[in-house]
Amino acid sequence: MKQVENLMGQVFALVPDCDATRLSLTAAEGYLFSRIDGATPWRLLREMGGIPVDEADSCLSRWVEEGWLDIVSEAPSASSPEANAEQTNAEQADEVQAEPPTPEPPQILEIDESQIDERLDFDVSAQRRILEFEATLGLPYSELLDVPRGSEPNVIKRAYFKLSKEFHPDRYFRREIGSHAERLERIFKKILEAYEMLSDPDLCQVENQRTVAPCPEPSPEPTPEAPKPLTKLERLQQRMPFKIDQAVFASRREKAKEIFRAAERSMEAGRLVAAEASIRIAISFDPGRAEFKEALGSLRIRAAGSRATKLLAAPSERMSGGELREALKLLEDVLIYRPHDPELNDRAARVCLQLGEFNLAMGYVETLLERTPDVAAHHTLLGRIYREQNDLAAAVSAFEAALKLDEEDLDARRALASVRIGERNAARGGTA
Repeated sequence: MKQVENLMGQVFALVPDCDATRLSLTAAEGYLFSRIDGATPWRLLREMGGIPVDEADSCLSRWVEEGWLDIVSEAPSASSPEANAEQTNAEQADEVQAEPPTPEPPQILEIDESQIDERLDFDVSAQRRILEFEATLGLPYSELLDVPRGSEPNVIKRAYFKLSKEFHPDRYFRREIGSHAERLERIFKKILEAYEMLSDPDLCQVENQRTVAPCPEPSPEPTPEAPKPLTKLERLQQRMPFKIDQAVFASRREKAKEIFRAAERSMEAGRLVAAEASIRIAISFDPGRAEFKEALGSLRIRAAGSRATKLLAAPSERMSGGELREALKLLEDVLIYRPHDPELNDRAARVCLQLGEFNLAMGYVETLLERTPDVAAHHTLLGRIYREQNDLAAAVSAFEAALKLDEEDLDARRALASVRIGERNAARGGTA
């Protein structure tokens, strides 16, 4: 036991010319690797790393054995008088009851009303909503997406998808929206960044370590009368017996840039998987670098475009039920990044129609009609959904709308004739 405690006092430093791109690291492991600064002892690294301590111990041991780390000194062990005094002081500090926090006044969003232009091709209320949301882009990711800390990935996905459909620039396709076009670009990039960071467990750990906030399920909010408890990491930081050299952080930032440049070279060569892995490590080395996070989002959009091309090339008419469900899952994954893409929404609606998922199909068609209401085929598709739901009056209305836009739409003409024949048969007591 004493030997283990002594090991916990060892201090590591990276070996000269250490190249992190040669290591196969998750983002969380990359964050632990980036904390190695020649001053932090093993016992603190394993608590700061954000991964289970046995995994942290395994990583540190492996990196020493593989020659990536040097043991440069011994810090006081956990059983030494200094460590015991430090622990006692920390425990006593935890027992002190702080004054109840003063409730913060509600935040009032200030927007530039002069940016609202009634001459633009969309509602004043929508313009104001864009300006108000833009004013919140500095909030933590969970607040930006309006989800609780530690939310499950499906909760984060729904919140992001709702916002992405509202603020994606393609929503205002062919409309004159003035300076709001640039605002929408900024907003969409930021909510995509929030989605990427929160929905990925490794990146979520890295981000919350940076902001000293837990990634798992949150603790219950304290009552106004109770002091807000410190997290384990906050208590740890309060009793650290040293200050990390700022030169170490500068070195990490330079290493992050080097790794990011490697990612850019991979992107240029079309090696998207390798590029993503490098960007994730770069983020773990420098979590505050917005450029890296934005690049990750752009890379995911590019990869989604590649997958979309393959999806649209495969006809769905002859697919089995299992193949259709797999295709729908892939379509949903791609639509996360391109929520208003007309071809993807059209294909998703048709796949849902084949599967009998009429409500889902309706949602995709509504997106189509919102973006391009003057396309006859979209109204025809809407009519087919209504017909399958046995809402014949709505189906007739949709088919007629399609024919007003395109008199030569044979699908709409045949479908309309079929519905009317069915109505006549039903009126005569026959079968539709």
